[in-house]
Amino acid sequence: MNPKKIMNLTLLLALATLSGCAYRYYLGMHGPTIRNYPEIHIDSIRDDAQCLACHKPDNAENAPPTNHPGFKGCLKCHNDPLK
Repeated sequence: MNPKKIMNLTLLLALATLSGCAYRYYLGMHGPTIRNYPEIHIDSIRDDAQCLACHKPDNAENAPPTNHPGFKGCLKCHNDPLK
């Protein structure tokens, strides 16, 4: 395999890996948390089902859709303390 193909494959793999939600979370680049918008979420979100009721893709007119619709653990990432 020539070096150009190896470099392209490495860059493609790095891009795919770093664009995943979990990696962005650990790098501090995940989306806004519930704590950024307390006026909207005043003690109303207590479990992931409530979170997904607003943020699922087919409810986009009422709330921003989630970019990870198959994920069921919203509050683990999005109710974290602000730094």
